[in-house]
Order: sequence, then structure tokens, then C-alpha cells
Amino acid sequence: MPGHIRRQGKRSWEVSVRAGRDPVTGKYVRIYRTVRGTRKDAERVLARLLHEAAYGALVDPGRTTVGEWLDRWLHDVARPNVAAKTYKRYEEIVRLHLKPHLGSIPLHRLRPAHVQRLYAALQEAEKHPRTILHVHRVLHTALEHAVKLEVVGRNVCDAVSPPKVRPPEVQVITEEELAKILRAAEGTRLYVPVLLAALCGLRRGEVLALRWSDVDFERGILQVRRSLEEVRVDGSTVVRFKEPKTGRARAVVLPPLVVEALRKHRRLQAEERLRAGPDWEDNDLVCCGPMGGPINPNTLTWEFGHLMRKLGLRKRFHDLRHAHATYLVRAGVDVRTVAGRLGHATPSLTLNVYGHELPGAQEEAALVMDRIVREALRRVREQDR
Repeated sequence: MPGHIRRQGKRSWEVSVRAGRDPVTGKYVRIYRTVRGTRKDAERVLARLLHEAAYGALVDPGRTTVGEWLDRWLHDVARPNVAAKTYKRYEEIVRLHLKPHLGSIPLHRLRPAHVQRLYAALQEAEKHPRTILHVHRVLHTALEHAVKLEVVGRNVCDAVSPPKVRPPEVQVITEEELAKILRAAEGTRLYVPVLLAALCGLRRGEVLALRWSDVDFERGILQVRRSLEEVRVDGSTVVRFKEPKTGRARAVVLPPLVVEALRKHRRLQAEERLRAGPDWEDNDLVCCGPMGGPINPNTLTWEFGHLMRKLGLRKRFHDLRHAHATYLVRAGVDVRTVAGRLGHATPSLTLNVYGHELPGAQEEAALVMDRIVREALRRVREQDR
């Protein structure tokens, strides 16, 4: 991977480095830099470029298009560092929205006006504001990496504001609806997943990845250590375990109702295991298929949807987790405690999602204020007597 220094003027030098093949285009790349100063200054620049080239971090911004940079960012940065489902979403945004509008523009010539026109075009195409916000975030992240590697001097997305997106309206399952769901699910494979989501706040993938070794019956606590996801590998759909969404485990104290249900469920599962004999697939999973194997997350979603249609309800499995958080917030449970049960990174996230106006909350607030002021007036009147 040779480099060269050539004098251009009295105090000007051209430094060039062969950076190998571009991983996206497959073409050989040679990078040029002009250095003003002494030869030692040029030698320092050459050493830095050779180091960057050795680690694949060297890009010629004059010859690299936005599309090539996005492909490179997906390949080198996104794929190794995000979940498969997230990467798929990033790749779709790049392929469907970013490259058709910005892909041919040289990276160093990208301007805020280009990005603003992209957002305008997506709005004219009646794309949802949330979709445009996702486009903005992906482009911003990819360009931020370019700034970090000194490929470009600034992130042009900082000068452009994406459309504002209203927070999604949370579909609150009422207490009566939850009771109906639990009664309908009792005696089926849905019962324990519904309990874990509604009474413990677990996500779908966390429910399906929970192992018996994660449950401490004596202390009444479970540990959320992993999640189950569906991914595409070589054209086939497979399920695999991964870290929880925040990347760290959390402890959740179990309501007595859940402890009782888990004890009964473990006895029934032991009977299933005996009947299956050597065909049983031992994964130590709390919620598993008839032969012990993991349940595809989409299968759980479909079965829950089928139950909702029977009950005449329009609810998602994830709404059970919403119900858990909503009930606790409404009951006045400390938001840090709620955030800890949900596995949110910060309590502010919990407030943003679940701090919405609940049915009857305004009336309750009015009564609270009425009691406070009436009590204050009573004390003042007593003092005046």
C-alpha cells in the first residue's frame, strides 16, 4: 500500500496513497492531498493516510458519491453494529429513499438544499412524517460517520429540520378488556405470554426468550437477559437469541398471580416433556412450542390476533406492555420504577410514551385540586376565628 510525496511549489506538497480496492465499487482507489508547509508536515500527513488506508477508513470525497458512501456505511458500520431487523430497515431506507434522490451527488458537494428537496419530494409523495424522520436519522447517522473520519467537514443534515411527528397514540387496554383477554387465554399457550407482557411489562421477544433459570421463585423475581428475533439468513427465516433492546439485563419483581401461574405452567410443561421423551428439544424456555423449541415471534403475534378477533377487540400483543406501564403511571408509581420494569434507558422515555392523558385523569386531577384548596381554605378560616 505505497505512498508518495511530490513537491508542487516552494512550500506545497502533493501526498498520494493507494488505498486498495473500494469495498463497494471494487475499483482501485488512490487518494491525493495537498499539504502546505515543510516536507516533515507532508510526511506526517502521509503517515496518517497510510494508517487510515490500512484500516479501510480512507475515502476520496472528491470521487465518492453519496450513494457509494451510504453503501459503504451500511457494509462497514451498520451491519456489524445493529440488530438484523434494524439493518434491514436501514437498507430499505437507503435503497428506496436516499439513493434515488441523492445517490449520484458527489459526497463533498452535498448541500442542505439537496436534503431539503429530498424531504419535500417525500412529502409530495405522501410519505408518512415518521418515515421521513427515519430517512433523516439514517442520513444524519451516515454523514456523522463521514465527519468523524474527516471525509467531509460538516454534517449538512444539521442545517435541515425534518417534519415534526406527533407521538403515537397509545392504545390503552382497559382493565375490563384485560380481564376478558386473560379469561379467554387461560388454559392455552397464550396465557403465560399474556401475563408476562401485561403484569411484568416484558416485550414479545423477551417473553419468548425467558428461561426457567431466569426465574427465582423463592424471591419472586425474574431476570430479562435476552430476546428472541426472527431474521433472514441465506434466504431462509430463522429465529435467534440476542441481547435485550437496551443491551443490558434487568430484574423484574413478579406479582403473586404470575408466580402462581408460572408454577402451574412448569408442572404442565414437565408432563409434556415426559410424553415427548427423547424428541423433546431442551432449551429451558418458559414459553416454548409443543416439543420444547422456540416459538417464532410472528406466530405469537398471529395467535394473539386470532384471540382478539374472537373477542371483538382491536389490540396488539405490544399493547399489553402499554397497559402495564399505563396502569402503574396512573396509580402513581414512581416513574423510575416503571422505567426499570420496562427496561427503558431513561425515565424520560417512559414519560414521553406513557405520560399521555388517561381516561378519567382530568376528572381525578380536578378532584385532587379541589381537595387541596378546600383543605387550605378550611385551615385559614380556622386561624381567622
